[in-house]
Amino acid sequence: MNPRLRWLGVLWAVGSALALPLVGVARGQPGEVTLAYVWQNTVTLADSAGQPLEQTGPTFTYGQGARLFWTADGRLLYIARDDGLYATGATGGAAVQVPGFYGRTLTLAQDGQTLYYLETVSPQQAGEQFPDRVSFPFRDLDFSAAAGGTGRLTGYFGRFQAGAAQAAVTFAAALYVRDGGLLGPGRPNLWPTYGSNVFGTCCFPDPGLALYSIGTGEFTVYDADFLPGAATTNAARTHLAGPTVNSVLRVIDLITGGVRDYEIAIAGGLGVIERVAWSPDNAFLYFIARYAPTTPLALDREPTFSVDLRSADIVLYRLNLVTGVIRELARRPDVYGVSSLAATERYVFAVVVDPNTLLVNDLNARRVWPGAQPTDPEMRVYMPATHLWRVPVEGGAGEDIAEDVWGLAARSVR
Repeated sequence: MNPRLRWLGVLWAVGSALALPLVGVARGQPGEVTLAYVWQNTVTLADSAGQPLEQTGPTFTYGQGARLFWTADGRLLYIARDDGLYATGATGGAAVQVPGFYGRTLTLAQDGQTLYYLETVSPQQAGEQFPDRVSFPFRDLDFSAAAGGTGRLTGYFGRFQAGAAQAAVTFAAALYVRDGGLLGPGRPNLWPTYGSNVFGTCCFPDPGLALYSIGTGEFTVYDADFLPGAATTNAARTHLAGPTVNSVLRVIDLITGGVRDYEIAIAGGLGVIERVAWSPDNAFLYFIARYAPTTPLALDREPTFSVDLRSADIVLYRLNLVTGVIRELARRPDVYGVSSLAATERYVFAVVVDPNTLLVNDLNARRVWPGAQPTDPEMRVYMPATHLWRVPVEGGAGEDIAEDVWGLAARSVR
């Protein structure tokens, strides 16, 4: 049977499973909290203009990353880190750690009672036809009591490149990976449907969307052209949208299984779509496309360590999902990448990571001592900046409203 016809899945909600203490600083009403992000190494709740309202924690140190996501009803914010899962509420309050350890490739069922996650330990070969690929244990866990423990093994998921769970990155790439994964393929994701199947990253770091049956453990490649690293669901978790390898934005209905394609025709050609975000009313998709940089980076000699020279000019577009009309909203030259993207009713927000310009310039000018390594404390001066770039939804001049920000997540406000 065609895997497109085999449906079912599950996703988020959790609600009353956690009793959260409401302590902290200036707390806003639930309707005021529209965004979450990590600012100054602390999880922060913000309003629709991106202005911080309260820092709930947890805090982060260098090298730590996380996946931030709201429940579909907008009541709870989860922060998935390698050392544990944390939760806070839309009304604020210090984040509390949920019992158990689940990693960052996880999601909640639509009923909010079941947690799905991939273990990054104990991989196995992904079949005789794929000797250089591995699959990871896929587990489900009754999450209603938040009691922790190890989930039930349902089978093995993925055809991932061996070693995909580890990444040695430095400077700009080390900032990007915290929420965006690797520049290009992103990071593995899971997206449940309204039934007993789950969508997810098929073949990391290569393209491909997988469909996995919780009941049978069957893993199939659902869409070989889909680019899951840039994809995202809407706030209600009813639709999944992402680009394909042939300049199409594909929207998948997670309830009915219907698919609609939007061909993206841009004068001069479309760049590589890096990030996608939904408008709160589901009427628009915003997306970032990468183009050749205005000022490319280049080294005049081979350094003693690997240096990521990638950069791009980026353009923010808006796609009307009813009419199919595409509108350019803003441009920005010479960035390393956009590690996360989110939208409110008034603005589109992007976490912009600067390229390794200072490092490259100093290497070319012989201002970096011979034998230096990225891990040397003295090399921290070459860590680029990250910016919270805010653009009005109707277009116009964007502006940086904060520095040292990452991990954007938009909340459903009803």
